[in-house]
Amino acid sequence: MLVACAPQPEPRTVTDFMDDGFAREGVLTRCDQNREQTLGDEECVNARRAAAALALQAERARAAELEAETSRVASLAPSFDVYADGGDPLRRRTLEVETAEPPSNDLVIESPRIELTDLAVVPRPLGDESARQ
Repeated sequence: MLVACAPQPEPRTVTDFMDDGFAREGVLTRCDQNREQTLGDEECVNARRAAAALALQAERARAAELEAETSRVASLAPSFDVYADGGDPLRRRTLEVETAEPPSNDLVIESPRIELTDLAVVPRPLGDESARQ
């Protein structure tokens, strides 16, 4: 009976959840288990708003870092004016190769000369039946 009469605590605000990450994650876990029933729950709504606001802050901070990094890299890169004169921006040495003449097509292939005496003695395998006859 005392429990029924005890005043319900006020739901935590968006600011409360932004300051207390542990409470925010706990409420989000509870609310995500049954999203349809907790859509009207004020604590769930506030925790979700706090999570979205913190994600937006992190994204804006990251965007500023990326912009600074892009500017830094762009200042290190060579300008495209280097390519206007047709030169190599890295000033690499070039290798010049003289063109050689192709080989002539006067190639003559001579057939080998085989003497009959070279073919007279042909060793036969031991297991060959035709050699025994």
